[in-house]
Amino acid sequence: MSYPVIRQIPLEPVARKGFLSKPRRPISSLPRQLPHERLVFEYDGTFVLGDRRLHGDEPHVLHGDSVSVVDVSKDHPVTIHVPINSSGAHDFRVAVRFHCTVDEPIEVVRAGLTDVSDHLATYIRAYHKLFELGRDYELHQVHDLWTLVHAQVKAYATLVPCVLSGMTAEFSGLDVYAPEEIARGRRHYETSLHNIQGEHGLRDARRKLDRDFELDEQDYLHTKGRSANDFTRQEATLDRDQQISEATKVRDFLDSGPGAADSLYVTVHGLSEQQVAERYAALGDREYSAVQHRMQREHELQVVQARGRAEVVRAAIAQGLFNENTGKELLASFDDVEPDAEARDLEGPAYEPRAEVTAGDPDDDFFMEEDVRG
Repeated sequence: MSYPVIRQIPLEPVARKGFLSKPRRPISSLPRQLPHERLVFEYDGTFVLGDRRLHGDEPHVLHGDSVSVVDVSKDHPVTIHVPINSSGAHDFRVAVRFHCTVDEPIEVVRAGLTDVSDHLATYIRAYHKLFELGRDYELHQVHDLWTLVHAQVKAYATLVPCVLSGMTAEFSGLDVYAPEEIARGRRHYETSLHNIQGEHGLRDARRKLDRDFELDEQDYLHTKGRSANDFTRQEATLDRDQQISEATKVRDFLDSGPGAADSLYVTVHGLSEQQVAERYAALGDREYSAVQHRMQREHELQVVQARGRAEVVRAAIAQGLFNENTGKELLASFDDVEPDAEARDLEGPAYEPRAEVTAGDPDDDFFMEEDVRG
């Protein structure tokens, strides 16, 4: 599609339908105009800008020779392509971009600016220095060349602006490309290189992952072994502490008294019923002997205490503190002493009757009840 004149249509004469009818051109026969488009009619050797709403009986519509559709949008982009030489056999391609705006549609149609691209290409080619800028650059130095070409074209467009009838065109930028076959080869080379690097990278990544996995596995085994050793040491320490505690309990039990060793022996595992029965019998005999010995000692102690009390009573009777009946009753109260023998001692010739001592006698304080019982 051309720009700024999108299309031009010749208009046929309108035939009269009747003697009295007013001629009118059908609006449907005219190009449909969009909001950014205007119609310019060629009429009687001049050009007329049509209104937005047409009725078909306007002179320039009814008797016009042609109609042009003009794009009046603001800053319409237009790009032109020009080749420039390089240091090799191929040329660089320069794409220069412009922003164009139609200010006077009638002037554009009158000047015949149906396609502004041809005029802009002529304008750029007028800058001869442009075609010498790439002679010192190879195709792979396209980025370096872009800086130089952009600066030169911008300066040229500023100093020598493009003059077009009824419209303005402003330089907006440019791009520099290598030839298409060179670009395809470059893309193929970069793609192959990228694939090769990707394969090497993937192989390196896989190798690194395998190495990391081996290191992690070694760390795991090392940690597992160390944990097992720590657990074994802790278990041995606990067993040793338990053995020490059990040995301490056994020692304290053995030190608790006679027969403790035999009692401990009975609890030993693995003894037969006969061995346990014999051991219990031995423990019973030993316990019985110990009880009998203890009772014998207690009896002997009671006899000694009774004899001592009897001696005290005799001394009291000898001093006349008790009469005969009281002394006999007192001596008979000692269960562990033979009463008959004590009575015979009292009836002997050495016994001399004394005055009876009764309760409340002043001399009663001389012998306290605790002394007599003791």
